[in-house]
Amino acid sequence: MKALKEIIFLLRQSDIHPFDHLKSGNPNSKLHAFFEGVADGSLTNDIEAEKALYEGKSGGAAYRKLKSDLRERLFEAVININTNNAAFSDYQKAYYHCHRQWVVVRILTGMNANTSAMSLATRLLRQAERFNFTLLCMDIASYLRIQYGLRESNDHKYNETDELFNRYRDLYDAECLAEQLYTQLIVKYVNNRSAQQEVHEKSISFYDKIAKAMETHASYKLQMYGYLIGLLRFTLVNDYQRAMQFCSEAIRFFDSRPYEARTPLQIFHYQNLVCNIQLRRFDDGQISANACMQFMQEGTFNWFKYQELFLHLSLHSREYEQADQTLQAILKHPRFEFLPPNAKELWTIYEAYIYYLHAAGLVQSVLGEKFKLTRFIRRTSIFSKDKGGLNVAIIISRLLILLQERNYRQIIDEIDGINQYCYRYLRGENTKRSYYFIKMLLTIPFAQFDPRLTEGKVAKLREKMDKIPFQVDNQTHEIEIIPYEHLWEIAMESLGKKKPGKS
Repeated sequence: MKALKEIIFLLRQSDIHPFDHLKSGNPNSKLHAFFEGVADGSLTNDIEAEKALYEGKSGGAAYRKLKSDLRERLFEAVININTNNAAFSDYQKAYYHCHRQWVVVRILTGMNANTSAMSLATRLLRQAERFNFTLLCMDIASYLRIQYGLRESNDHKYNETDELFNRYRDLYDAECLAEQLYTQLIVKYVNNRSAQQEVHEKSISFYDKIAKAMETHASYKLQMYGYLIGLLRFTLVNDYQRAMQFCSEAIRFFDSRPYEARTPLQIFHYQNLVCNIQLRRFDDGQISANACMQFMQEGTFNWFKYQELFLHLSLHSREYEQADQTLQAILKHPRFEFLPPNAKELWTIYEAYIYYLHAAGLVQSVLGEKFKLTRFIRRTSIFSKDKGGLNVAIIISRLLILLQERNYRQIIDEIDGINQYCYRYLRGENTKRSYYFIKMLLTIPFAQFDPRLTEGKVAKLREKMDKIPFQVDNQTHEIEIIPYEHLWEIAMESLGKKKPGKS
């Protein structure tokens, strides 16, 4: 059902209505009703759909066929989406246009209209070369090679297109290698932020493998994945100064393209924003954020990633109301449900921190009526396994919320377990700030939840944490969602306040 909802949302967004031509009484009316029910939100799952469409009974095989027919009808309608509007960059427009033209070439060839097909293919090759569509260039060169070799027996043209095919095959192999290496790095890292050291070591050797190809070929795909691999050499050890320099180099390359390379420019302006946040350059971060937004299309995966980072910028610069507005907008966005589970779970973690700020009286949020700690724990099953990574942020938010809600007994019951967790997972070089901060939080019960006694007992831990500035700590930037110094101030201030209703 989720796939149907996604395509229907896309078609509605593009003002395409696959069933507008149907008249009442049409034999396909059940199909139409299915479409309308999903579109207006009245049918959200298969059980609801079967009951509504088959008068409370199970549709069985008939329902499965109906669903399959609707899916096919929707896929057919996708081709009617107008890809020539202002929302698309010239690169995106060229991509869709070229691939549609390539289908025309294949149809013409199949119909024996070879002269027209070859003329179109030759023109199409020039456009595909301009936009670095390597695989398409290789396919066209292969097609022309066959035509000149077998149909026309033109030796000169055959050799020319054969050489062209081999050149693009070499480039395609280099692009595939870069894509494979980058994906290999990210697949280990995306759900396990604590795997930094291993990924960092591989990023160095992987970049060495493709650096020579990057010097030889100015290919969009090769350069994008190559720069992403190269950037990991710096970001994974929090060398944000060199990371910014590398981002600037990537931005200069893609700015020099004869087309708007929107996706890589998004990526590297986004990474610039990460660096500025980590280096506490909030004014420069706002500039990076504005530059990033120029290339963003609302509702895309990269747009959601940018909103994550903008939330971080807001939280680190204490713009808490702004952070809450960002969170509320994202959770209500119609494309939020189509994000991958790990991306949605990150927003669940951010939601806990915004709730904590609300509970502490620092933001006027609607979360106060909706947030439940038990539900939060259930909805963070992916990153709760990331013991040296984002599970740290989950544990800290939970401790702070229990502290804010005066649930002291629960905190006391969990001290031993969290201490063992700290000893087992957080004693490495990459998590020292988090280790010291959690130990500070666990000291509070031993100071009888008195802020003045607590400050004295945590002095040495605080000194050790302060010696590791946020911008040089080796833990991934996503773990410290709100700077620990700020969280400590909030916790101590809240402890000093009388519980509501008490004299």
